[in-house]
Amino acid sequence: MNQAVELAAMMKNESGGIESLDGAEVSVISEDNEGAQELGGEVAQNLIDDGADVLTGCYSSPVTSAATRVSEREQVPFVISVSVANSVLQETQLNYAYRPQPSARQMGIDHARLMPQIAQEGGVSVDTVGLFYIDISFGQSIRDTLRTELEGQGIDIVAEESIGFGETADTQVTSFRNADPDAVIATTYRAGTIELLSAMDNQNYRPPILAGCANAALNDVSALEEMGETAGGGLATNFGLNPTMDRAGTVGERFEEEFDAGFDANVAMTYASTEVILAAAEEAGSTDPQDINDALGSITVEDHIAAMPPISFRDDGENENALAPLFQVQDLQDQIVAPDEFAATGPQF
Repeated sequence: MNQAVELAAMMKNESGGIESLDGAEVSVISEDNEGAQELGGEVAQNLIDDGADVLTGCYSSPVTSAATRVSEREQVPFVISVSVANSVLQETQLNYAYRPQPSARQMGIDHARLMPQIAQEGGVSVDTVGLFYIDISFGQSIRDTLRTELEGQGIDIVAEESIGFGETADTQVTSFRNADPDAVIATTYRAGTIELLSAMDNQNYRPPILAGCANAALNDVSALEEMGETAGGGLATNFGLNPTMDRAGTVGERFEEEFDAGFDANVAMTYASTEVILAAAEEAGSTDPQDINDALGSITVEDHIAAMPPISFRDDGENENALAPLFQVQDLQDQIVAPDEFAATGPQF
């Protein structure tokens, strides 16, 4: 994700820099928060002290929550790259924090709408589900939204199982086997989903629909290769690269050339978030954090590479047009299959 920010700055500078600032070049400074909540605020403060005009990060929702509180106190805008927990922006009114990606609530809304619809079109009626989630604010936020949204769709939750960092999933898979849901929806980081599928393999169990909501592994090529055919056909809502945009493909290819790494969903969303920052700097014509913040509050960014409509922010900092499209794992690649305007291909069953 840090490399995505670097690439966005690099490509902006190659195209002439910030035009409204007479071609000023964009400089990236970064520091590792190590995924530790207690370091989120400390690192944010260090970057501000080092002269950052705007911040971005942090992947882990608790870390992002700590970092945005510091940026709020220091009145430096913070554009969230990847962090879904509702609490980041909904717990406290923040005037300097913005989230281009869909929140946990929006992730759950889009998943409850799109996943059963596409499954039904493939001949699988999803009337019951099991929820599998990482037991932190990220997973809990998605779980809470899915409870409400699935009920609204007339779908029963017949099992709920959580997992902690480093734990196995054998007991949870046994619970799913006994409950026999039509779909199991996983909301976990990479390692948790790999552990879930490994336990399924061990018990020779696979639900009719394997699904993921804000799931890191089902959009990660290396994770899909590790999980193998058990992941095949999986349906997951997340954010990602717009496959219908030629420029998005060019950016992905450039990233792979520069860093010898895959341009996965988290990287694509981070790049798009940096595009929002650069657009705000252009709009502001200033490096003053307050001017950039004012621009972020009123801007609409149409030219971005994420699979979602134009990005603009509500008063609470959430993107009013945020969308979590539905991906399907096909030949161990994640492909957007819904909604139609962002689909790379049709679903396969």
